Amino acid sequence: MMQQKTLDRLTLQNLVNAYCYETGRGKIMPVKGQDLLYKQISQDKPVLVLNLAQHNTIMAVPVDRVSQLGQHRFADTPSVLNAASLNDAQSEPQWLKPSAVSLASFIIEDIVHQHKDDVKLDGNGVLKRWLESYEGLQTILAHRSDELDDIIDDTQDFIQTEQSLIYGHAMHPTPKGRAGFYGAEWAKYAPETNSKTQLNYWLVHPDYIVEEFVDGDSITAELKTKLLADMSDYQRQLINQYPNHKLLPLHPWQATFLQQQAWYQALTEKGQLFDLGALGWHLHPTTSVRTLAAFEAPWMFKLSLSVAITNSVRINLPKECKRGMHACRIWRSDYGKQLGAEYDTIAVLNDPAWIALSIDGTIIDETICILRDNPFTQSMQVTNLASLSQDHPTRLTNRFATLFASIHQRTGKQLDEIATGWFDTYLKVGFIPLIHMYYQHGIGFEVHQQNSLIELKEGYPAKFWARDNQGFGYIAEYAMPLIDAYPELISEGECVIPEDFADSRVAYYLVGNTIFGLITAIARTQLVSEATLLATFRDCLETLDSQYPHRSLFDLLLRSPTLPFKGNLLTRLHALDELTAPVETQSIYVDIPNPMSA
Repeated sequence: MMQQKTLDRLTLQNLVNAYCYETGRGKIMPVKGQDLLYKQISQDKPVLVLNLAQHNTIMAVPVDRVSQLGQHRFADTPSVLNAASLNDAQSEPQWLKPSAVSLASFIIEDIVHQHKDDVKLDGNGVLKRWLESYEGLQTILAHRSDELDDIIDDTQDFIQTEQSLIYGHAMHPTPKGRAGFYGAEWAKYAPETNSKTQLNYWLVHPDYIVEEFVDGDSITAELKTKLLADMSDYQRQLINQYPNHKLLPLHPWQATFLQQQAWYQALTEKGQLFDLGALGWHLHPTTSVRTLAAFEAPWMFKLSLSVAITNSVRINLPKECKRGMHACRIWRSDYGKQLGAEYDTIAVLNDPAWIALSIDGTIIDETICILRDNPFTQSMQVTNLASLSQDHPTRLTNRFATLFASIHQRTGKQLDEIATGWFDTYLKVGFIPLIHMYYQHGIGFEVHQQNSLIELKEGYPAKFWARDNQGFGYIAEYAMPLIDAYPELISEGECVIPEDFADSRVAYYLVGNTIFGLITAIARTQLVSEATLLATFRDCLETLDSQYPHRSLFDLLLRSPTLPFKGNLLTRLHALDELTAPVETQSIYVDIPNPMSA
């Protein structure tokens, strides 16, 4: 029963918070402002109140932690009331407790109704995705119910934190949606169930393989050398029989999925493709599900996976591979080494190789495998910010509370001082150098919370690792020396962007998603308020503004009344695929009140 209540609360919390932030609707009613009617459901806590015009309904939910940045922590599931009953002298207004799916459909229908005159939104599709995400979280809670406290341990290695993002993006309506995985497959390939798997390998005639490797001549040859010792007699026999054939790694789900394609049948019949089956390292899926890692493997593997994870079917694209190659060459060059020395708290997880099947000169995107740097060891404390910032699912605590208590025990410092000092250290280690790199070298990082990796030393941020270098952008106004040296950034990578577009993405990814999420999480410890941390951040921005005067980014962050914020609910309702749509229109952005604006 407790697990069911937790499941309902968390899935509705994500949906309702996304709805409120993206529509600007919903107000907090403090305890002092509540009449007897609201006191029936408030549990002596503030209440979030929504007026849903479509059903003439009031929806209200008690809130354990109010956030001015939108990430309210619910104390319960919402209740509803017919608004007309408030004016009916004949009847007593009655709070009802509908099922979670009814509440979700109320929210989705209301936003569809709000937009009915300008565009047709896919309400049914989003409700279906929400239910899939609900079932996903149900699977996770069933697997991890005895281990939930592990996610707030102060010491965790990279793989532990990658497999600890229990209920996902706090402002996403369907964070655990994975359409394509069914039944037992869901748990088998989910990071949150502590799963691990071997990759599936195909042995393919060289005419049908395209590959690129920054660090050597042939990534397929390197793979073959490293995997030989682990092969079965049958696998080794095929390798010896076809010495020129090349290895192609695939996610095991994807390998099975692709065996249904006509080209697979044709290539196997001609002896140009052999399925070697499972082979090699036992790899752990990371937060993105389709990137897998193990400490003992020489690379991480980012694989195409024809499964709709959150907003998109996760198929690698050739242009992303090219972007990764160019970014890797830049960071491996003398210029990159100079960057590393200049910004010694910033590091990049590069993607030095990729392999794919190619038929008649056309790359089969569904087979693309990208190989990523794997520099982390089990003794290193490396965490993505999303896992670090999440609430404990059932208790009013988070990993920051544990981390700060551990620092306090070791140093004797006051807890509030540790909390403010931690945030200040993060700005110095991560945020400020990224802004300097933006203006001095024209390099912009699309580092939302999941792609921001923090290396901790003695509990504090020591290094910021950026991953997913396919999302790096080069700002036309500031990156001319780089663009002149690497003209392929324009022609092949399609990753040179104008300053105004880059500003809006920095405002969302680096600030709205990452900094705001961090501020909320640190404030959840109740050692320091969101307002205090926002003031610290504003001071940091003002210092940068004085160093880079008349820059539009600081006009936006410090002086604009609103900020652009990615609307994950609206993006889903518009049925946009963020991997295939043009970059300017791949997501819906909304304007939110700017908490830093004077």
